[in-house]
Amino acid sequence: MSSTALSLLTVALGLFVAPALGDISPRADLSSGLTTLSNNSAAAWPGPNATGGYAWTGAFAQAQALVAQMTLEEKITLITGQPGRCVGNTGAVERLGVPALCLEDGPAGVRPVQGISQFPAGQAVAATWDRDLMYQRGYAMGKEFFDQGVNIALGPVTGGPLGRSPRGGRNFEGFFDDAYGTGEAAYQTVRGMQDSGVLATAKHFIGYEQDTFRDPFNQSESYQVFPVNVQTPISSNIDNRAVYELYLWGFAEAVRAGTGYVMCSYNEVNQTHSCSNAYTLNNLLKTELNFQGGVMSDWGADWGDAEFINGGLDISMPGAGFGGIFGPFWGQALIPYIDNGTVTEARVDDAAIRLLTPWIYSGQPANPPPAVTWNADPQYYETEDAYWRDVRLVETMSLIRQIGEDSATLLKNTNSALPLRSPKVIAIIGSDAGANLLGELDGGGSNAFPSWNLNGTLTLGGGSGWAIPPYIVTPYEVINYRGRTMNSQVYAVFNDTAYDAVNVTVPSADVAIVFLSAFTREGEDRATLYLDNDGDTLIQTVAANNNNTIVVMHAGGPVLVENWIDNPNVTAVIASHFPGQEAGAAIASVLFGDVSPSGKLPYTIGHSLYDYPPDTIVDTPVLQPQAYFNESTLIDYRWFSAHNITPRFEFGYGLAYSTFAYSNITIQSVYVPDNTSIQQTHEPFEGFDGTNSLYDTLAVVTAQVENTGDVMACETAELYATLPGSPGIWLRGFDKLKALSPGETRTVTFALRRKDLSLWSTERQLWYIPEGEIQLQVGTSSTKLYLTTSWSQS
Repeated sequence: MSSTALSLLTVALGLFVAPALGDISPRADLSSGLTTLSNNSAAAWPGPNATGGYAWTGAFAQAQALVAQMTLEEKITLITGQPGRCVGNTGAVERLGVPALCLEDGPAGVRPVQGISQFPAGQAVAATWDRDLMYQRGYAMGKEFFDQGVNIALGPVTGGPLGRSPRGGRNFEGFFDDAYGTGEAAYQTVRGMQDSGVLATAKHFIGYEQDTFRDPFNQSESYQVFPVNVQTPISSNIDNRAVYELYLWGFAEAVRAGTGYVMCSYNEVNQTHSCSNAYTLNNLLKTELNFQGGVMSDWGADWGDAEFINGGLDISMPGAGFGGIFGPFWGQALIPYIDNGTVTEARVDDAAIRLLTPWIYSGQPANPPPAVTWNADPQYYETEDAYWRDVRLVETMSLIRQIGEDSATLLKNTNSALPLRSPKVIAIIGSDAGANLLGELDGGGSNAFPSWNLNGTLTLGGGSGWAIPPYIVTPYEVINYRGRTMNSQVYAVFNDTAYDAVNVTVPSADVAIVFLSAFTREGEDRATLYLDNDGDTLIQTVAANNNNTIVVMHAGGPVLVENWIDNPNVTAVIASHFPGQEAGAAIASVLFGDVSPSGKLPYTIGHSLYDYPPDTIVDTPVLQPQAYFNESTLIDYRWFSAHNITPRFEFGYGLAYSTFAYSNITIQSVYVPDNTSIQQTHEPFEGFDGTNSLYDTLAVVTAQVENTGDVMACETAELYATLPGSPGIWLRGFDKLKALSPGETRTVTFALRRKDLSLWSTERQLWYIPEGEIQLQVGTSSTKLYLTTSWSQS
């Protein structure tokens, strides 16, 4: 059913849909009470033809020459997904040497394939606040994709979701609940992946901030009450400023890093399908960001033919793959529209060129990945010649463990309860400490969308963000081994509700370590922000019987801790996020003091759900669900800051086994031309003279950080800006000092680019530096800012 037909059906049923708040298209006509869908159409926003940009001119010319030799049938087949071994397969043009390209999930490893590593989630590497680890994770993960035969990896998540709602089911796949932080992680991850040889896909573009009512075409999900294809996807109604200052930022960084592809999302944007929204695809992405690669649909996000290819979609996935269950679109269905002129052959040419240009630039035509030996499409699971190859490297295991160690975020540590000092009796409590009784393959490999909580150490969320681990190091096995080496007694209770057993086990222990989790997955949003399996009761039961109770949480977002955090018997708390296959080894290193924890929260933990912006998950079943982004740019810590709400644990918060002192802040106006953009954007800004860039550095802030404790530790200094005319504070820099010795002082440096010092003008449709002084503060978190300086444009 088309959007127009659904609009008529809505009127017939007497339902009223309010207009979008500040429709992102300045041409919108809201007088009718409904956003005019054509305002986001290709008629209003025609798409630019690719040129290769600043980095891909040679590859563009080769792609253009190849496409010029293709028949219309070949071009249409090329840009429409085809059956094959991979989750997505492009069409081949073998007579011209163009093979079928393999596309495969996901953001934390090759899925659903064995013989690969299960990497920490994007949210976990964000918690390290370490650009080097972000790059290394991207490179190591990209190499495994390439070595498994993948041409195009379906990751990273560069801002869809960004984390507007703390209940978002897929927040763990992304990075920070912040535009700047996500942009830094997106840039490093794309660079790392593509340096390894595989091509990256930035996703999900744009405004994909809930899974409830996302409505992939022809698929029924847990939230649905209507038949498939009757309810339209949730419309993310976003004002113009929020689009630029929040939701577009991470994609801009991915484009600057040279991402080959961008995946458009399931949701509508201001009442137009994301994958046919010409304002967002043709104008924002291809014109202002100057994106030169291909836009592919998410699997089930293409709901049509002419309006989608004209709206900016270049590659329809999975097309004829998966038995065509995601819709009968593109392929031969495009030909009548081309014949009658609704779709021009030039638009088809441009789509094909955009698909081929990044592939040619990557060097894969001369150095292709090996042949795919496994099957990801359910149609081909039983193929007799399928087998998996092991592509793991030993050093990757160490990298995953280091990310797990460095992302572990110490939230509480009363009287230096941690690190552990040779306890005689250790009690390990909770199913999250032990093995998964149902098996790891069933936990997200063959069943990637489980409806049950994992029973065992939770290392990653479910859905496309899952990867099959080659093994999982559980906390129990490592702590049990460490205990034996110290001649300790180690006891365990893995049943989360066996309170009688807990009451018997923990009283005699010197320390009781409780492991709990909060499972989250693609396809549905979190029902609450509490721990699974009534975890609060388990913690309270342990703490009532042991005065040295330590809590470790594996979760894909904020967890409410109010029921037990102030209990004096709860002496230490660690948020371990989703750390991947080395979970137990990583947390043991932190618990026993092999390393000082240095993770910091990439999101805010409030006292209750009501501390966050309201109504960020829409779940009322109507035919045309609407999500109004009333908070505009004020998500996560910016909401808390602007509304003077004191969080329980603020964005950027994290303790160490040492202490630090900040001093001597300085600021210097400089001009350093941008030298970091692989592909330069065309983002409009005030003062553009034809040679300067939005990413030129205009100021440098420095400060001194001293390790005032007696333990070697890392410290991440954070810089926040208060810009005139914008409520709340903005993260605009971070610098991680590694292995800082006791008594040692080092300098942290923050380079501020023109964009970091700018706001978006909805009236002039450009970035501008506001008049007056911009306050710049440096400290350990978003609320603990010890040093202040200011800068203004001279």
